[in-house]
Amino acid sequence: MIGISLLDLLIIFVSLLVTVSIPLYFKNKENSLREYFQSSGRLSWFVSGTAMVATTFSADTPLAVTELVATNGISGNWLWWYGSIGSIITVYFFAPLWKKSGAMTDVELVKLRYSGKGVQYLRIFKSVYLGFFINILILSWVNLAMYKISRVLLPSVPPEIVVSILFLLAFAYTSLMGLSGISYADTFQFFFAMASCVALAFFVLNLPEIGGISGLKKQLNPEVFNFMPDFSNPKSNNLSIPSFLTFVLIVWWTSWYPGSEPGGGGYIAQRIMASKDVKSSILSTLWFTIAHYFVRPWPWIIVGLCSLVLFPDLVADRKGEGYIMVMHQSLPSGLLGLMIASFMAAYLSTVATHLNWGTSYLINDFYKPYVVENKPDNYYLFVSIFFQLVVMLVSLIITFYFIKTISGVWLFLLECGAGTGFVLIFRWFWWRLNVWSEFAAYISPIVFYSISKFYLGLLFPYSLLFTAFCTIAVTLVVTMITPETNIEVLIRFYKTVLPPGKLWRNWAIRNEINPVSGEGSIGRLVLLTFAGVFMVFSGLFSVGHLIFQNYQLMGVFMVLFILSMGITIYYFPEVHFEHIVEKNQEK
Repeated sequence: MIGISLLDLLIIFVSLLVTVSIPLYFKNKENSLREYFQSSGRLSWFVSGTAMVATTFSADTPLAVTELVATNGISGNWLWWYGSIGSIITVYFFAPLWKKSGAMTDVELVKLRYSGKGVQYLRIFKSVYLGFFINILILSWVNLAMYKISRVLLPSVPPEIVVSILFLLAFAYTSLMGLSGISYADTFQFFFAMASCVALAFFVLNLPEIGGISGLKKQLNPEVFNFMPDFSNPKSNNLSIPSFLTFVLIVWWTSWYPGSEPGGGGYIAQRIMASKDVKSSILSTLWFTIAHYFVRPWPWIIVGLCSLVLFPDLVADRKGEGYIMVMHQSLPSGLLGLMIASFMAAYLSTVATHLNWGTSYLINDFYKPYVVENKPDNYYLFVSIFFQLVVMLVSLIITFYFIKTISGVWLFLLECGAGTGFVLIFRWFWWRLNVWSEFAAYISPIVFYSISKFYLGLLFPYSLLFTAFCTIAVTLVVTMITPETNIEVLIRFYKTVLPPGKLWRNWAIRNEINPVSGEGSIGRLVLLTFAGVFMVFSGLFSVGHLIFQNYQLMGVFMVLFILSMGITIYYFPEVHFEHIVEKNQEK
């Protein structure tokens, strides 16, 4: 086993120094809440999109992919690849709407979309539920991943100390810099971490014990290399037909999950609204989808496969640690330090975003409008630092004393948010949904999840299906028996975001309102969505078949990739969006 050398420590120190120096340069100079939480809406599409990717690239991600590959082969990655469907839909359907809304946070949208006293209650509920409770759960699993990594890579240092120091570092620059500094630091951290993962995959693949791609293929069962689950042989893959279909057909549009919210909420919406214009919001989300689902997976998958050869006897609940063990026992001095630094960069990126994003809810949607009003922004910025400190301390306590598994938190969030996505999507397109519809969509899953688990004893995916469809049914009933949203509020929303589709157009005509032009026809958006999904998966599989030397299949998927990319470029929305907005405002 190779220890940590002085060269490794120097590389770690320099990388952390650069990470802190970048946000210092982009400090919150305006000293305003909009700059602190939204970069005053002036991020380029590249920085905004890369920041989204960096946040989803946490310290636990390579370990999770390694565990999936070691357990189910390459096809096990469908447990997260399914999210690309919802992500592509966000690109064309929702990113323009978020940017045009002018909201500070996605929770603030309820003020623009709904009317009545319920707006205040819903805004407070969502800000505390998402910004405090759910955010703490997410930070706790991110901390837990770093805890496990440090326990293996730095065995002489208590992992509690390592995690606490890194969290304190993230808190220090997050509280001072705001979203601009975080986003530029994220951009550096993503490319630094990604380059380190590629270097690790290349080095490990060429170890004598592996023998390159040909040696890897000789030492592993051919079924491990399948990109699709082998449903004809259930024993070869733990992803059953019901589970696969649930993920591909149901989960992406029904379940709230951080980074994969139906309709593009959370920190994805935050970065969309921080983009400088409508076109940038679309490009940033498209770049995020391509980088997240198409570019990133293969270095992790290769290392995961190599871990099966190098550590074949790892028990099931430790297979994810194979990634760390490959690093610790195989890398030379210098490269090991580079990989440790990349894990730290990924961790810091995720923590910084979640501290800023969660606090934006607590300040903008709870404290400022309903607790202490009409104070200068300096005051609210100071309070935001206090909120971040509280969130940090609580998440560390939960990490060290309460949670044991990352996957358990993942599944809990998926199931406790099942059915919520229906309202998050259709509130943009169906005028009849009201504030009580959204309340029902957030509260019902908790009730039906408890019934499915503790009374009916259902297992996944049937428990999720039960929760999702019961939640949707309750939401529809509540919608029909509660009052419609005030007509003036609906008109304001309609003319602000210019939603596409016939439901709003028919509503406008029925209420004698001059219909406005949205962002093109629904048909064109659907075509772009299908082209985007084909582009992501054909590109993903083209690279995979190239790596594993399946050149005929690579050629087939490359043709599909070129065709889908051509359709995307030909029909891609242009800058005339701004002209459409101006034209409708004149009306």
